[in-house]
Amino acid sequence: METVFPVEVEVLKETGEKLSPHFLQGFTRNVSEGGMCVEIKSAGGQTEETLFKPNARLGLTINPSFLRDPVKAVARIAWFQKREDLLPATLLIGAEYLEIDKTAQRRIIHYARQLRWAPRLTLIAGIIVAGFLAAVFYHNQTLIVQNKALVRQLVTSAQNKSEVAGSIYELQKRRAALEAELAKARETIKGLEASLASLTVENQAQKALYEGQIGSVLERQKSIGAELDLIEKDRQKLRTTYEKLKEVEKLTASAALRQMYAWLKSHQNLYTGLVASFEGDPLLEDWAFTYDQSLVCQIFLMFGDVKNAEAILSFYESRAQRGDNGFYNAYDVVDGRIAESTMHVGPNLWLGIAALQYENRVKDGRFLALAKEIGEWTLNFRDAEGGIKGGPGFEWYSTEHNLDAYAFFSMLYRQTGDEKHRAVRDKVLGWIQKYAYSQREKRMNRGKGDATIATDAFSWAVAALGPETLKQMEFDVEAIIGFAEKHCEVAVDYQLPDGKMVKVKGFDFAKAANVGRGGVVSTEWTAQMIVTYRILSGYYRSRGEEEKAVLYEDKINLYLNEIQKLIVTSPSRTGQGRGCLPYASIDHVDTGHGWRTPKGRRTGSLSATAYGIFAWVGYNPFDLENRKEVGS
Repeated sequence: METVFPVEVEVLKETGEKLSPHFLQGFTRNVSEGGMCVEIKSAGGQTEETLFKPNARLGLTINPSFLRDPVKAVARIAWFQKREDLLPATLLIGAEYLEIDKTAQRRIIHYARQLRWAPRLTLIAGIIVAGFLAAVFYHNQTLIVQNKALVRQLVTSAQNKSEVAGSIYELQKRRAALEAELAKARETIKGLEASLASLTVENQAQKALYEGQIGSVLERQKSIGAELDLIEKDRQKLRTTYEKLKEVEKLTASAALRQMYAWLKSHQNLYTGLVASFEGDPLLEDWAFTYDQSLVCQIFLMFGDVKNAEAILSFYESRAQRGDNGFYNAYDVVDGRIAESTMHVGPNLWLGIAALQYENRVKDGRFLALAKEIGEWTLNFRDAEGGIKGGPGFEWYSTEHNLDAYAFFSMLYRQTGDEKHRAVRDKVLGWIQKYAYSQREKRMNRGKGDATIATDAFSWAVAALGPETLKQMEFDVEAIIGFAEKHCEVAVDYQLPDGKMVKVKGFDFAKAANVGRGGVVSTEWTAQMIVTYRILSGYYRSRGEEEKAVLYEDKINLYLNEIQKLIVTSPSRTGQGRGCLPYASIDHVDTGHGWRTPKGRRTGSLSATAYGIFAWVGYNPFDLENRKEVGS
């Protein structure tokens, strides 16, 4: 053994009487089922003579550390050896048991075998664990390599498709310009023909002039017609090319979509159920913004992952600390404590939207009470005109928040049938009609008395209200989107993970010139525009306006490929190199709305990734009818 037991030794006669009044102090580190080797420091010749008297016996008091009481035994001396090469000289005595408690005997030998095998078993276990860890490491490294390769493949594919989609889009813009010129030419001819008809016979010179002008315009019409024919041929060729590219990368796109979902899922804390909003910015590490939790909850529902969606909503239902019954803007992912003490109406309404989307899919009534509570809390900030203020302690009004409120109370009314919720919805709509839209500029305001350009107010107007409702309110849908395109569309230089610089088109948070910086592509807000384009394409197709439907499809293809160029690989062990989307094309810059983009060029964003998936599959979070499902 690698350890020792103390052993007290008495020399006895065969009858059991003591041959010596003294105890000898010894120890053993070598045992067997039938006895043990006792080591005693030599006590002189007299001791040795006593030990070797005929028929001498040994009375042993064994003190194993693992037994509460000493073990008594009687043994005979089977062999004897004196080791004078050791200092001091040592007597080795082979003691064979004659009497010993059988249970204690078994426990001693069992313990000795454990000690003997423990190092070997530990070594074996260590080898197994090391092998397992090596296999896990190899598996993880393989996954990281594969995931990064998939992201590179998707980005490359997006670049290729972007070039084709961009060409289609430019042809479409040229076509629209020519058609506008053609329409103007028709009006010009009408005017000239009317003027010509009014001339008298004597005005031959003027008549010749008008006829010459009509001839010039007709020639231009013919030229425009020929150019439009060429554009249409080129557009059809490009569309064919684009569809082939889509077919080639179909499997890649599907795998990348699942990978982005896996990235979101991997950042969910098992204790709180919350999902980290950012990966890469140390200042925002472990922050879970309430708005973001609504988005990822809906992603889980889309992928059929009800359990993880439930975990998020359960946190807010029973564990989240509240202020006056409202939820704070952000909580800590790890322990659930408040991370941002501000409380806005918008994130609360979005949480309610997630609860209602859950109820619409699962239909178990689990979180309907949570949605009702959010609705009641929101009414605390409603004014006499039905508009919703920003939250506790705030007097400003946000168009975005009121669009959220309209969608939320529409959903709540549908789920409960309570007329009170319909009345609140209609009052909010009245406020939007009065304060959120500029009839003169055909554009959305950021809030009441606030004409700042906020891109999401434009895209969410369509997504939350719908084209038909906007039309009934006499809001010019196409002008609203056209205003956002004119003032918020940007093209920026962006560095890919491999260092290559590419041009990326998308939508800024605001009008870049008004912020006093260069353009920045907001990944999430560009994705919101894509969702809006999908709504408009479907709307115009349902009305038989195929040309407009196709126009918006072209924009979907263009901007979807543009944001896919922005995909980065996760730098963390948790993320395993999976693809995710950054919050914006540039880190740590002013958005123009009171906050900055996160730090870190490769910082992954929950909201950008989630809304990127919404755009990809065509999911509108404001619509209960939009039951998109994606196989995980």
